[in-house]
Amino acid sequence: MKKKHVILLILILLPVVFLHIMLATWGLSMSFYVKRLSSPPQNYFEITEEDFREIPELKKIFEDLRKLAPGESRSYELDIDTGNKVHSYLTEKQAGVGECSYTYCFKYGDAYYGAHMGTP
Repeated sequence: MKKKHVILLILILLPVVFLHIMLATWGLSMSFYVKRLSSPPQNYFEITEEDFREIPELKKIFEDLRKLAPGESRSYELDIDTGNKVHSYLTEKQAGVGECSYTYCFKYGDAYYGAHMGTP
């Protein structure tokens, strides 16, 4: 190989290697945005203790949600695996009751919430 080809190959592969290393070490996460609603949405599901057995990470979040006043919102950062697990679980529950104005609409305790997942 000519020196020119080696330099060209390095210039092509360097960004690929850098991107691969960056993705492997980057702390990917998802955000769970939740707003306490002032009135019940048309389609919602209820969060119960059974849901906490399915996804234990939700219990701490939902206990914290009780502190919100109507109209207030909060964001929770989840690691990518937990975020995907929560997203899949809540999407399945929402599909069982129909669409709402948020990605997920649910009742926990005596309050109603709207939520969606995103990247920070």
